[in-house]
Amino acid sequence: MAQNPDKSAVLAPETPMGTPRLLLIDDDRKLTRLLADYLRPQGFDVDAVHDGAEGIRRASAGGWDLIVLDLMLPAVDGFSVLRHLRTLSDVPVLMLTGRGGDEDRIAGLDMGADDYLPKTASARELLSRIRAVLRRSGGHHGARGNAIVVGPLSIDATSRLARVDGTSVELTPAEFDLLLALARHAGEVRSREQLLEEVRDREFTGVERSIDVHIAALRRKLGPAQLIRTVRSAGYRLSADAT
Repeated sequence: MAQNPDKSAVLAPETPMGTPRLLLIDDDRKLTRLLADYLRPQGFDVDAVHDGAEGIRRASAGGWDLIVLDLMLPAVDGFSVLRHLRTLSDVPVLMLTGRGGDEDRIAGLDMGADDYLPKTASARELLSRIRAVLRRSGGHHGARGNAIVVGPLSIDATSRLARVDGTSVELTPAEFDLLLALARHAGEVRSREQLLEEVRDREFTGVERSIDVHIAALRRKLGPAQLIRTVRSAGYRLSADAT
């Protein structure tokens, strides 16, 4: 992958309904930073992880429109990541790797990858391939690809439905967006500032304590599951083992 994208070649943003969420799984931190900086102005929400085990955890949580996956990863290789994902979801996967031989390409496609691109390709070609894969998928991949599952909680960003043990939970728009922001980073601590930024278009007062009020309401509505933990002086974390 060319690591110096030609700024003059940047295509005009082409964003389908909503903002497509991309997960980059690649141990090359410099490359993922460059790609994220290139793709975000094109209308994509981009996140990155740098080893296979973390890639499986983040990808399995769901909520992604497309995953860009390297083959040569620490901890767990890209083929193993892909194999695991295909047991859970048909979320589109584009393999981006320095190993561009026919055998690896065919193996990746046979395992269920939607496209395969060598790192010698330009950032502009990657953008074109991503858009093509998204057009083919139409954004309608499997339920685990759209729903984020954390223990008994299932939250679907498309239908804006939250369920605990299969029972729907009635949430306000602000509560849903706050829960979704936590679920998209399940297992991670999110500060009040980060949460305010992610839900800034809803009925928040713009002060950090407004987050606390909505968290309290969420805890009441989620009931005995108690999935949201307060991390003192840091923020909140959503996880299945919060209790």
